[in-house]
Amino acid sequence: MQRTMKTITCDAMIGLPRQPLDAGDPTAEDLEQELDRLRIDSAIVRHRFCLESSPYAGNRILMEEIEGHSRLIPAWVLTPDGQEPDYDAARTVRSMLDSGVRVAWMRPKEHTFSVQPWCSGELYAALQDARVPLLIDWNAQTPDDLNAVCAAFPELRLVVLNPSREGRHRLMYPLLKQHPHLYLCFSPVFSAHDVFMDLCGRFGPHRWVLGTGYPQSEGGAGITGLLYSGLPEAAIRAVASENIERLLAEVKA
Repeated sequence: MQRTMKTITCDAMIGLPRQPLDAGDPTAEDLEQELDRLRIDSAIVRHRFCLESSPYAGNRILMEEIEGHSRLIPAWVLTPDGQEPDYDAARTVRSMLDSGVRVAWMRPKEHTFSVQPWCSGELYAALQDARVPLLIDWNAQTPDDLNAVCAAFPELRLVVLNPSREGRHRLMYPLLKQHPHLYLCFSPVFSAHDVFMDLCGRFGPHRWVLGTGYPQSEGGAGITGLLYSGLPEAAIRAVASENIERLLAEVKA
């Protein structure tokens, strides 16, 4: 990979799970070593404690563990009821921004809530107003859920992680066509012949961000898939770092 090409991976996770991973128990230091190995400049990072125990305690642990690691960009997990003691979604988003965090994520199955606007609408409204990118796994909800969220909050920057590996994605394509602020993460689990060329040709090069699937996946597969996608260099640079940098820069902190 060219050293002159800046790269930011958007789907890394650190922290100790209840059940040991084949990849070990990834720490901030381990992630930094992986960035060095793959010559990646930065990583948006989430903490597994948010899933294994307490979402907001996990956010605090994340901030503690990445302190001093300037290449690691924190993402806070959010729930529609917000953080105690206020239990107010908008105030929780404000607290996140005041802490210097500009990207959020959610895992509705683990935290037992619905992604539909009737349940999570106040959270989406606060994120939309502040232009905060929201990361969510493809398998964390149905395509109908995604459509409902994007229709109700058309300016929400929703970034889909871990899309399923298919050739022509008959569910994702209509969503991307109808919702211009829906973004997709190119990662090792999303790989099909000429898929990047097709997506960029149909929807432009600005709708995609880079993922390496750390720690479960071999990150080099995600990098290689992008570099050998056949896309022009300008599009590769956009996916590798420029698109996520633009989204983070647009946050109203």
